[in-house]
Amino acid sequence: MKIAVCQINPVIGDINGNKEKILKGYQKATEDGADIAVFPELSLTGYPPLDFVEKKAFRVKVNKANLELAAATNAKTALIFGSITEFEDNVGTNIENSSLFCIEGKISVIQNKSLIPNYDVFDEVRYFEAASEVKVFEFRGETIGLSVCEDIWNDEDYWKKRMYPVDPVKKQIEKGATLLINISASPYSYGKRKARYKMLSTLTKQDNVKLVYTCCAAAQTELIFDGASMCFDEEGNLARLGKTFCEDYFIFDTDIKYPPILTVESSFEEEVHNALIFGLKDYCNKLNFKSVCLGLSGGIDSAIVAYFAVKALDKESVYVTLMPSGFSSEGSIADSLKLVENLGIKHNIIPIQPVFETVKQMLDPLFNNKPEDVTEENMQSRIRGLYMMAISNKFNHLLVTTGNKSELATGYATLYGDMCGGLAIIGDVYKTDVYRLCEFINRDEEILPREIIDKVPSAELRPNQTDQDSLPPYPVLDKILRMYLEENKELDEIAPGIGDRELVKKMLNLVDRNEFKRKQGAPVLRVSNKAFGYGRRFPIVQRWSRE
Repeated sequence: MKIAVCQINPVIGDINGNKEKILKGYQKATEDGADIAVFPELSLTGYPPLDFVEKKAFRVKVNKANLELAAATNAKTALIFGSITEFEDNVGTNIENSSLFCIEGKISVIQNKSLIPNYDVFDEVRYFEAASEVKVFEFRGETIGLSVCEDIWNDEDYWKKRMYPVDPVKKQIEKGATLLINISASPYSYGKRKARYKMLSTLTKQDNVKLVYTCCAAAQTELIFDGASMCFDEEGNLARLGKTFCEDYFIFDTDIKYPPILTVESSFEEEVHNALIFGLKDYCNKLNFKSVCLGLSGGIDSAIVAYFAVKALDKESVYVTLMPSGFSSEGSIADSLKLVENLGIKHNIIPIQPVFETVKQMLDPLFNNKPEDVTEENMQSRIRGLYMMAISNKFNHLLVTTGNKSELATGYATLYGDMCGGLAIIGDVYKTDVYRLCEFINRDEEILPREIIDKVPSAELRPNQTDQDSLPPYPVLDKILRMYLEENKELDEIAPGIGDRELVKKMLNLVDRNEFKRKQGAPVLRVSNKAFGYGRRFPIVQRWSRE
């Protein structure tokens, strides 16, 4: 059997545009003599559609498109795509996340999603009902079991601890399935693709069954979907692998013995580098931003964000502004100008000192000779935020923020200052990993100036300031944060590995106290298994305390 794997990039809510993508892929599959053309989970609506699902007008349009797609099918090639369907009941939402099998102008089989995730970035329980039955059906010599994303992530042969008491895919195998087809929208995080490969390889080998796994290649606000669709033979060998971070199309012929693919994931640096570029590019494309702007400080974070902006768009579409103050070093300006030259981008220089002095003078009567403190430091950042928002508004540039995960975690960022912007490019990248990415970028030539990489990190908001005046060394800080945020460990589990219980306690409390800042910040491109944003939900008002 020849199966066309159609790894597309849908836009949430663009029903007509997504329908045309599906029709185009289906036409190519028909021309290539495929028996089935397979598209990802919710490929018609885009994933995740969130509260659009609750709107009747949205559901009516989707249902109409479901029927139009089915009507476009012929007898030669079947079509499988993801969409929402409705049923009449007086209990629950009456809406399901569905895989539709269409042929000869009609919807022949509907398999609804059985396992409805409700953790991390997933909130599908809010919208969808679980399937009432798990089906298999015959088609051209194969017994096919359709499933949707999460349904395949509960295999008892692979997971030591399962999230659900039932395994819908196992039920399909027990019913005689010889070919499994899973349509998916599985968000990217580093390491997940390798885990997915191991899981699917184990499943197909243990149960002696072929499998087609189709994932979208899209960025939907903070979520990145890497594609990398996979096809396995009944011996657990990976036979076909889709491209990453882009649309793809390929044929998987179940009668051909393909040489096994053994490598599915490259280095952390290469993967995250490509993910962030794709995330920014797709965000701009889908929101119709043609250009990006940012403030260039002379530090490593703004330097790498400027680089990502150039790679995602082009050098003609990136505008940077240097905004020196009385505390800015000559080196910071010179280093920034060297970066500008290396990247070939446009720049402006707008000093903030005159405005800063004016604002201080105007506030003097109110402040009543109180000594300068963090208030004045934040003023400088907020003046820069004012400048950048004005530039963004005037020229319709997307303003991107430059804060890293370490800074966002500890609140080492100024609300309404350097946090101004529409997207946080490296907000899920720890400071130590920023350095790793810089070395990867410079692996063949010096793109990011060595002077920027080697300098001691500083916000340059007061004389002789360094980040380590307020924070522990970044290798120590990031170790604490990684254990707390991604491994979900607490004080007593983290402290022994650090050797300073009070320091750990202070950092964890900083994370908790600064939730109010992050709630008001830009969306963060997700590249870890626990990013700030939709997938991490902690209260702003709380009195949790550590002994």
